[in-house]
Amino acid sequence: MHHYKLVVYLALFGWIPLVLCLFAVFPPRKAMLIGFIGGWMFLPVAVLKFTAIPAYSKLTAASYACVLGTVIFAPRLLLTFRPRWFDLPMLVMCISPFFTSLNNGLGAYDGGSAVIEKIALWGLPYFLGRIYFPDWESLTDLGKGILIGTLIYCPLCWFEMRFSPQLHRMLYGFFQNDFVQTLRMGGYRPMVFLEHGLAVAMWMNGGALIGIWMWMSGSFKRLIGVPIYVIVPTIVLTTLVCRSLAGLLLLFAGIAAILSIRLFRNPIPLLALFLVAPTYMYVRTSGMVSGDWAINKVLDTFGPERAQSFEVRIRAENLLSARALEQPWFGWGRFNRNRVVDIHGKDSVVTDGLWILTFGTCGAIGLIALTASVLLPTFIVWARCPLKYWSHPGVAATSALAVLLVLHMIDNILNGMLDPVFILAMGGLAGVAPSIRRQVRQLASRPAQPIWQPGSAPGALPQPAAARAASGFAFPR
Repeated sequence: MHHYKLVVYLALFGWIPLVLCLFAVFPPRKAMLIGFIGGWMFLPVAVLKFTAIPAYSKLTAASYACVLGTVIFAPRLLLTFRPRWFDLPMLVMCISPFFTSLNNGLGAYDGGSAVIEKIALWGLPYFLGRIYFPDWESLTDLGKGILIGTLIYCPLCWFEMRFSPQLHRMLYGFFQNDFVQTLRMGGYRPMVFLEHGLAVAMWMNGGALIGIWMWMSGSFKRLIGVPIYVIVPTIVLTTLVCRSLAGLLLLFAGIAAILSIRLFRNPIPLLALFLVAPTYMYVRTSGMVSGDWAINKVLDTFGPERAQSFEVRIRAENLLSARALEQPWFGWGRFNRNRVVDIHGKDSVVTDGLWILTFGTCGAIGLIALTASVLLPTFIVWARCPLKYWSHPGVAATSALAVLLVLHMIDNILNGMLDPVFILAMGGLAGVAPSIRRQVRQLASRPAQPIWQPGSAPGALPQPAAARAASGFAFPR
């Protein structure tokens, strides 16, 4: 086990009792949001490894704490969970490592351990999303939680852009990543308390996209006492200066998609974004595209520095794909068996993207399950709420999260940094309000009060009793 400072152990192990105190004081959903998002934002980037149980980190600490708090203080929420067909991709993703271990001769023990690890990282946040965010009201609460979290990060980002990324080192005693990677565009790219500056950029993208959409829809006028016209520009400005080119492109693409839906009821930009990740993964794994054309295009558009970084990524993917195709269906499993190494056993290439990491470790089965788990919730939201109502004040947060998941899947092509809050959203969006389509049609029959007009009083949306009891926030009226 790595010898971290005492404050690291206190933070990671002390988070569970702290979250239990939150559950004792606040309504369950509010306690869960504070405990889960707060853990992701402020716990140290440290991994404590143990024998026979999953590694303990900020990715799992918040999930364990919130599950335990639910069991003790809100056990009836556990009974609201009903497995449905749309949970199948997540189920396959969680259990496929067992068959991977058997296929590679690693044995049932290793397979069981790998399944437990996958459940801890993916299954628990997804499950929490399913039981805490079952409808439009609760997903509005999640959107507000992300907005508050990104707003809190704004001054911390500005501090690190001015004085360099030092907050994690100052509090926990070490840098969470290579400091050289924070040097971008003549300044510093903030890391705050996340794994990398790219993770910060994607986190801020989420807040910016949700904030813009909820502001335009008139979902609310103030949040934690601050006017929305102050909150959203602050988050957007901070996001723009986080020095992540890919993050900015994703943000602009997401804004273009929601504006197209709002102004023209046109889903084509969203569908185009939806197809980016599956198309890219198919052409890269099939060998149809070597990447040379894309490298030259990046060179012409963004200059030699970005082109060199992109070329390293593409060359690595070529080698890693070839390695993965030696075990195409279930992958190589754990213990870095998917890596390409030199004669000294060291990595020859860097494994960056989550998609190529999943393809190498879990094979095509795991990669398909991952893609379906992330993208399917967007189509479910679309199926249960027509696009012309996506800017309804009570639905805006849900529709923004649906677009955000598509952007997150594209980001998974480039980076391999899990964001458990997005997994939380996956669970909520997948199970959102099965009866909303019928009720939205009923609302549409009231022409005297167009429900998409900002500032008008939204119609009543379904509010299950369990969701109302769990909520610690007011649904916009």
